[in-house]
Amino acid sequence: MRYVLRLLIVIAAPIVLTLVVVRGLTSPWFATVEYARPNFPADPFGFSRGERLRLAQATIRYLNLLGRPSILEDLRLSDGQTAYNERELGHMEDVKAVFDGLTALAAAALVVAVSAGYALARRVDRCAPWSALVQGGALTLAILAGLALWMVVGFDRFFTALHGIFFESGTWVFSYSDTLIRLFPLEFWEDAGMLVAGGVSGLALLAVAAGVVLGRRCTGQR
Repeated sequence: MRYVLRLLIVIAAPIVLTLVVVRGLTSPWFATVEYARPNFPADPFGFSRGERLRLAQATIRYLNLLGRPSILEDLRLSDGQTAYNERELGHMEDVKAVFDGLTALAAAALVVAVSAGYALARRVDRCAPWSALVQGGALTLAILAGLALWMVVGFDRFFTALHGIFFESGTWVFSYSDTLIRLFPLEFWEDAGMLVAGGVSGLALLAVAAGVVLGRRCTGQR
């Protein structure tokens, strides 16, 4: 029982920490910051910064709405044309489904981890949850180290492999003239990937530090 409860906390840690950072970045502010960078690539097909930002923020807000909202279908360019074609709309539905599913998974993992920690403290060892938190943070850092190396060596391959896990082959490949690519070029995802890696690393280090400090207090060590 002790082993199983500790394992649940350790496994939950990277899931919860990652989704906390991902959801923090999945907000309109991130597009604002990205487009304001002086070296961020301009749209080669003529979107102004204002229109690009409006479309990007609406697209990001779509991911955070409940149910199956139609805001992307109603989204229009400045000339009145629909912003997204059918393939892009289909992909964004897939993205939202994955996003909602991962959010639900992280919420469930958090509930399981807290419940396991409570059970450990009450029935097995009141200090065990803190050592499990340390191990969970360490596991998160180990996973991130491998992924970060992969991104540095070849971000294109990492990006392709990541999409291959969640989406059917060919459904996420678009023309450079399509709105999704114009709003979110590869540089956008490179920056997002590095921020996720850095943010999750920071939270994992905090988890390890908190686990060590609280574990020592629990056992009476200095």
